[in-house]
Amino acid sequence: MSLKHITERDDVFTRRYEYEDAEVLAADLGVTGDASVDVLDDTAIVVFDGDEETQQVEFQLPDGGAEAFITNGVLTIEVGL
Repeated sequence: MSLKHITERDDVFTRRYEYEDAEVLAADLGVTGDASVDVLDDTAIVVFDGDEETQQVEFQLPDGGAEAFITNGVLTIEVGL
């Protein structure tokens, strides 16, 4: 799933911020349990507890290096410009 794809979904609240040196995307994934996110190359991998099992979602990131973290179900991705 790309970042553009997630911003176009009706069931996920997203907000995009553009700064001189970075672009930040915040997406409320609605995750209520434990969640973690790792960035490998150009992919952000989110792992969280689902209804009955652990689930994983992957997001393709744009070039430029990215940092990602998740707090209270809100995924934040910062991409350097």
